[in-house]
Amino acid sequence: MPKRSLRIVKKTAPAIGVCECCNVQFKSEKRAWNDADAELVQAFAAHKCKPMDSSQNALRIVRESTEGK
Repeated sequence: MPKRSLRIVKKTAPAIGVCECCNVQFKSEKRAWNDADAELVQAFAAHKCKPMDSSQNALRIVRESTEGK
């Protein structure tokens, strides 16, 4: 299982972050980036990762291999 980390996908309202381990999405409607960032980090810290099934894992592998191409 990949290391658990938060990836910020979108910084403008609504700010969006994704857990790179389980692909759970977090959103914040705050306008100020500092407030939105704090809310995303707090939501990420509070969540528990659930293991992916094989189809989700295959999708994650394909997404990571094609990132940046």
